[in-house]
Amino acid sequence: MVCFKSFRERSYSHSSTGMNEFNERFEEFIMLVRQLQDDLPAPSDFAQPSVWPEAQEGAPILCLRPSDARGLPLTTLHHVFRCFQHEMSGPLAMTAETVAVQIAASELCSRMGEPFEDEASRGRAFDECVSGVLEKGEADCELKPYPSGHHGKIDRCIREANIPIALREDKLEYGHGGSDAYMKIARCYNLLVGVLTSCSAKDSNASNFLTHGAPCFLICLIGT
Repeated sequence: MVCFKSFRERSYSHSSTGMNEFNERFEEFIMLVRQLQDDLPAPSDFAQPSVWPEAQEGAPILCLRPSDARGLPLTTLHHVFRCFQHEMSGPLAMTAETVAVQIAASELCSRMGEPFEDEASRGRAFDECVSGVLEKGEADCELKPYPSGHHGKIDRCIREANIPIALREDKLEYGHGGSDAYMKIARCYNLLVGVLTSCSAKDSNASNFLTHGAPCFLICLIGT
């Protein structure tokens, strides 16, 4: 807490030297936050409704749970998010990729409302619907950023250049097993950043991905 207080109370000039010093101190602050988050429970435990509210009181994962656990708008953090927002808000160009997306959307609307025997059956149907847009990916992907400590497992992971670009958590129903799928996948993403950070010095793809804000799609697939 002393480090956090000194960070908040320190004043900076508007010169380039002052900004450089500010950036260095901010990096120090981020490292302190990461150290605190390293002590968060494993994803399955963190997602328990009796656990995450208290765990989010210290150095929270900024996922709007609770609502004041929020950061800056993504579009202010990196140009890649501004490009995504701009393209998402504009009309789709009529290309082969657009047709594939429209087919996937139609398939999802027509099939995901059906009953399924279990979450695995729903997951397979989801994979079939989006097969023209997304790769099937890796099942039961384990995330363990450090030689020891907490680790997590996610139901599906899609990679590009061996870097996870989409994580998916499947649940029979919301709260099934006593855990919250959204909070579990939020903690898994938090671990993913730790995984990439721990290998970024030797992995240029990981370093580049982190430099660009570590953009990743988090998908919760819920229901039978």
